[in-house]
This record gives sequence, structure tokens and C-alpha cells, in this order.
Amino acid sequence: MNGCHIGPTVEGVAKRSTLVSYIPRALSTGNVEVRPNTFVTKVLTEDSATEGLHAAGVITRDTWTGERNEFRARVIVMSGGGIETPRLWLNSGLPENPWVGKGLTNHWFDSLTGIFSEAAIMDALGVSDIKPYVGQNSAARFDYPGLGVLITVGYGPGLYSSIFYSSSSKGYSFLNKPIAEAPWDYEGAIVGEQLKEFMRDYTRSLSVYLFTDDDVDQRNEVVLDPERRDENGFLPVIRYRPSARDAEKREQLAVIAADIFRAAGAKTIIRSNWPPELFIHIMSTMRMGYVTDANCEAYQVKRLFIADNSVLCNGIGGPNPTLTTQALATRTSEKIAMQYFS
Repeated sequence: MNGCHIGPTVEGVAKRSTLVSYIPRALSTGNVEVRPNTFVTKVLTEDSATEGLHAAGVITRDTWTGERNEFRARVIVMSGGGIETPRLWLNSGLPENPWVGKGLTNHWFDSLTGIFSEAAIMDALGVSDIKPYVGQNSAARFDYPGLGVLITVGYGPGLYSSIFYSSSSKGYSFLNKPIAEAPWDYEGAIVGEQLKEFMRDYTRSLSVYLFTDDDVDQRNEVVLDPERRDENGFLPVIRYRPSARDAEKREQLAVIAADIFRAAGAKTIIRSNWPPELFIHIMSTMRMGYVTDANCEAYQVKRLFIADNSVLCNGIGGPNPTLTTQALATRTSEKIAMQYFS
């Protein structure tokens, strides 16, 4: 994934992260400087008769030396992600907005695993096992508009057992009574002899992630702790509880995944039922149309733009938000150029 001195380069094997796409292209222009170990602690603003309140610069802190600097610019772009962007807004004392830090979505994740017999795999694939450690760790995707996404996932045995078998909001599987109508055989964390048994069938196991298209809820939020702070300001506090409708969507996705496994010949199906505190796709805390306009410029602070996943208006249906966020950031850069640098 990261390349090495005797193997393929990062550019040759990586997915389309900014590390191998936008940043090298930006650096090649000679107009960009990357300042590592730098944390923006405050957005500076000015007030004028012509523009009103507008962004004018930032104060930064070097995380190695502690040195603080001030930079001035015609346009400021916030791109700290779904947690740090609202944190910076709030720590900067920018205007109050009922949607700053609110509406957090996270695709409330879950996972299911199907264990197959050698005969079933031979019938389907013509080989004796699946080998979840070989090839791309995610090579197939099923999108269900309105519900979310299923993707196949494979890891080495250590990660596989810890990710798919060790965490659950349902507690330990052996303590849960089987539900006759459930389409899976086990639900909850797998431990002890049962874990050993399932991992003996590791090479004939197939797992999927569930990404729930969770709804925007203003109660799901990023706020500042009123007392605790670090070197960069007051700490962010995250509150996230999925709604009843989110639970219905997630349940439907889990049933679909189990039905697919069963139809493919799985002899055993295990549902993890992960807790909602697993955060990966953090979005929608600075929503377009609520905090920013259609160009991603803040309604209340001119010349301040947001170009990260926090500006996405909702869970975008459930898929990974990387490419959508990159496309939106590219569009935002074009809007900035047209509006302030044409």
C-alpha cells in the first residue's frame, strides 16, 4: 500500500488519495508550499464597509517547536475534516450558526461474515478456498439507494479476527440466545474456542462491511468542551446516536447481506453488530446550504471557504466519501478562482 524501496512505488499501487494525486500536481506548479507539523489555531477576520466580515488570515502553531506564526491571505480554505473544521470555527470565535458542528453522519457501520464449505467454493469458483488475504481488500460493491452500501473486505488473519469477531454492541455471542427468524447463525463478539473454530475456516470465509446511509440529525454534533483544552484550543466533544430510521436501514442491509451469503452457499453466517462509536466516514458537520452557500463559501464570513467532507449535505447515499469530497474540493477551487482571482 505504501510502497517500498525494493518494490512498487506509492504512485503505482495506491488508490486516489491526495498524497498521490492532487498534492504532487500542486507542488509541480511551484506555487504551493507544504508546511508540515503546522496546526491552524485561529482564523483571523476583518470587517469592512464593502464586504462586511471576511477572513483575512490564520494563526498557526508549529507542533514541534511551539512557535506561532500569522499568515495573511485573500482567501482562507478550511479543510480539517468533519471534526477539526467545526472545532476551528468555534475556537476562532466566528459567528454563531445553529448548524456549525451539527448534523454529523458516519454511515453507522456493521459487518457480516459467511463461512463456506470447500465443496461450495469449488462449485462457485473452481478453487478450494477464498483466501481473504490475497488481492485488493475491497473488490466488490453493492449499492442500495436509500439504504446504503455493502462491500467485500479481506485482511490477514490477525486483523480479520480482531475486526470482524471482537467488537459488538450485543456483547459476547455465546451469551446471546439464538433468534429463530434471524438470517444469521451468530450475533455478537466471537471469543474462546468458538473463535478458534471460526478462524480454522479463515481461508474459506468472506466478510462484508455495511455502510448505512444514516440521516442528518441536528442532535449529532461536534461541540467544544467548556473546560478541557490542548495546545491548540478547546477540545472537541463528539455526540452521535443513530435514529430509529437509521436502525431500520442498517437492519435491512444486514438481512440483504445474509441472504446473499446464504444464496451463495454459506454454511455459517456471523453478524458483528458493531456499536455506533466506530468513526470513519465523518461528514456533514458544516453542511452546504446551511453553513456555506453552493460555492462552499461561508454565509457569515466572506472569503472563508470549506473544502472537506464536513460540507457534504448528508450521507451521500452510503458510499465512501473520498472521491465525492475530492470532486467538491476541485469545484470549490474553481469557484474561488472565478470569484476572487479572475
